[in-house]
Amino acid sequence: MGDLETGKAYTLNLVSQDEMLAFVDSTSMSDEGHVLLLSRLPQRRLLEHVDLDKVETYWVTSQDVAGSIQPSLDQIHDLVSARLENHRGLAVIEGIEWLISTHGFQDVLNMVMKLKDALHRKPWSLLLVVSADVLDPVQKSQWEREAPFWEIPKKIEFDVFEEETNELIVDPETNEDDYEEGGDRSLVFLVRIPREGYTKEIVRRRILQWRRMGIDVSSAEPALFQESDDVGFQIYQAVEGKVRRAVELDHRLDLLLEKGYRSEVIKMRFRVRQLTGLDEIEARIDELI
Repeated sequence: MGDLETGKAYTLNLVSQDEMLAFVDSTSMSDEGHVLLLSRLPQRRLLEHVDLDKVETYWVTSQDVAGSIQPSLDQIHDLVSARLENHRGLAVIEGIEWLISTHGFQDVLNMVMKLKDALHRKPWSLLLVVSADVLDPVQKSQWEREAPFWEIPKKIEFDVFEEETNELIVDPETNEDDYEEGGDRSLVFLVRIPREGYTKEIVRRRILQWRRMGIDVSSAEPALFQESDDVGFQIYQAVEGKVRRAVELDHRLDLLLEKGYRSEVIKMRFRVRQLTGLDEIEARIDELI
């Protein structure tokens, strides 16, 4: 749990949600305990950042849907308190500023104080994620007495970065210089995942890699929820085929860009990254080239 001591509550000033979720994901991979996350993001968004098989997640929302919890202080307290009675681990509650705007500072602080009582001498740590600028100096002082501010260790950030970077294995036929994370370079082919190497964790990482390239691979997400890896692999393989075709088309669009078809390339490139209309796009490329 890094330097988070068990039996204590801490506060993380939210600077980067990606960084916070990377810490949660890294903690869940250690297998040292249970990880509970109450988030303002629905599970379909969280799976871009964490392994839902390793992190127990709840979407804090007023919507009544599966995997959600109402933004009720009583419900949140009861859920977290119940988890503290079993196992060991880390409980993370984000969106504290939203709860404060909904219920008022004092009521939220009272909930934290009750959770601290439930946490006493338990093999759990509690991390409360809040944008600290919503607290005035008096509120911040009161809050910090109950849950002192804490920062994500830099070592964990580095380890996560290295882990993610090393897993981006480019196909030998691809020039690695063509790929620039977050940039506008062409898409690249990634090494195929064979059936014998298929696991939900590997596929989750691959989905993250594709998303970083700007490809909409939401159709691959059901593979993460299949009990049968054979079924999951079939779903993944179908999407992988579309992605590889999209990469090939994206490279051909570079040729059109050189010929001056900038406006049309921009429109087609968007569709390629959405994995839609690939037959139509290929026919149009053939026509222009």
